[in-house]
Amino acid sequence: MEFPRLPTRDTSGQKVVLPDDLEGEQTLVLISFDRRQQSLVGSWRGFAKELCETYGHFEYYELLVLGGRSGMMPPMSGGGMSPEAARSRPHDNALIARVDKTALQRRLGLLGEGNIYALLIEDGTVVRQAAGVLTPETGDALEDLLKQWREANSGWTDASPAGSPTGDNALDS
Repeated sequence: MEFPRLPTRDTSGQKVVLPDDLEGEQTLVLISFDRRQQSLVGSWRGFAKELCETYGHFEYYELLVLGGRSGMMPPMSGGGMSPEAARSRPHDNALIARVDKTALQRRLGLLGEGNIYALLIEDGTVVRQAAGVLTPETGDALEDLLKQWREANSGWTDASPAGSPTGDNALDS
């Protein structure tokens, strides 16, 4: 399923359009619908940061989805996050979107806003998703996907058994 084009703002007020502006060839987007869900998002944060350090092709973002522009929300100077949101979400990869929550949930196949969602995106396509806090099983599965992607896209293959150079390859020592 394609991730819909979604205008967001980062903590400094800069416009970030998803999935176009996502960094990383594989990107984890953690979606929450209420600021009170930040502890649930936090269950993923440390693990996602470790994965970023281990896998150079991987990035992650935390996306807080708030209701659309109904005219009832106060404007924010500079178009960014409110001071309260910026204080509670101080990291560079935090994004906020003001859109129709129900429409976004329907497009992404999400089952309401009572939970958080983790979506793994490659080239604008959602390739895997999970709901709720990080579990050991979900973490292992995500890391396996990152390893498989890295191996498949490294450009290197094992042409001969380990420890037995053939002498026919210029890279053998």
